[in-house]
Amino acid sequence: MPTIDATHLRTLQRELYSAAGFPEDQAHIVADHLVDANLYGHDSHGVIRTPGYIRVITSGNIKPVRELKIIRETPVSAVIDAERTIGIVVAHKAMQMATDRALEHTIGAIAVHRSSHIGRLGDYPPKAAERNCIGLLMLNGGGRFTAPFGGTSRRLPPNPIAFSAPTPNGPPLMLDITTSMSAGGKVDVYRARGQKTPEGWLVDADGNPVNDPNRFKGSDVAMLPLGGPQGHKGYGLGMMIDAIAGGLSWAGCSSEQPTRGGSGYIAIAIKIDSFIDLSDYLNEIGRLCDWIKSSRTQPDVDKIYLPGEIEHDTRAKREAEGVFIEDETWDNTVETANELSVSIPAVR
Repeated sequence: MPTIDATHLRTLQRELYSAAGFPEDQAHIVADHLVDANLYGHDSHGVIRTPGYIRVITSGNIKPVRELKIIRETPVSAVIDAERTIGIVVAHKAMQMATDRALEHTIGAIAVHRSSHIGRLGDYPPKAAERNCIGLLMLNGGGRFTAPFGGTSRRLPPNPIAFSAPTPNGPPLMLDITTSMSAGGKVDVYRARGQKTPEGWLVDADGNPVNDPNRFKGSDVAMLPLGGPQGHKGYGLGMMIDAIAGGLSWAGCSSEQPTRGGSGYIAIAIKIDSFIDLSDYLNEIGRLCDWIKSSRTQPDVDKIYLPGEIEHDTRAKREAEGVFIEDETWDNTVETANELSVSIPAVR
C-alpha cells in the first residue's frame, strides 16, 4: 500500500474537488474533512470516499451548497432541506449555526434532511466544544443494514452519535460511535484490503456468522447492533436516534420507504456558562480526566485513553510518517485524478 505525505494528500484532495466544480472554500472543507478522517485513523470515512463522491458530483447528482433552504425556524432551531447538496459542507454549516444560536440563547439545534453523505460525525461536535459549548450530532443515516436485537433482517442504519466537550488542556473530549457493530465503510476497507471481517459483526438470514466482506453487499447478510449477540443496548440506542434524528429532521424514520429518504440528522450545541461558569466547568472536566487516568491498567494495557485521545495520537503519528492508502483506493484515486487532469503526488 502506498504511503503519502499528509500535506500532499490534502493538496491532491482539494484539487480534485475544485476540478470537479466546487468553489474553493467548499473544496477545502470536503478535502480537509476526508484527510482528517484518515489522520485520525478512520480510513473508512477518509479519502476512500473520494472516487465515489466525484462520480456522483460530476454526474450532477450532488451539487455545491448555495443558499440554504430553511423550512422551519425559531430563534434556537431550524430545519434545513439540503436539496442533495454536498453533505459535509451542510453539516459543517449546521453545527456552526447550532453553536451560534447556543451562544445567544443557551441551546441551538439544527435538523437537516435530503443531505448527501456527511462523512465522519466526530468532526462536527468538537467545533462546538472549541467555542465553549457541548456539541452533539445524531444521524439516522447510512444504508439500512443493521438487524434489530434478536433479528437477522436489515432494518436500521448504523445510526451514529457523536458528543464533544471542552477540556482545560488539550483537545476536547470526543466520542463518535455507531449503534451497529461497525460503520458500513469499515466493511469496505476490509474488502479492499482482502481481509475477513471480525467475528460477531455479520450474520446471514438464518443467523449464521459471516466473515466474508464481499457478502455484505447482498440483502441476505445483516450487521448486528453494537454489542453483537448481546446488543440490546446498541439496538435500543439506535432506535432512539432514529426516532429523534429521523423524526425531527423531516427525513423520516427508518422503514421500507422513509418519508423523505431517511438519513436525517440533528446538530445540537449547549452553551456551558448558561449553567456553570466556564472556568468551574473546565475544572470539573480536568478533575474527571485526572481521576480516570489514575486507574491501574490491566496487564496488557500501557495507558488509559480519554475519549478522542487515541485519534489524536494516531494523527500525530500519521502526520509524521504519512498516510497509508490501500492499493484499490489509490488506483481509483489516480484514475479519478487522470480523468480530471489533476497531477498525482509522489508516494512511498
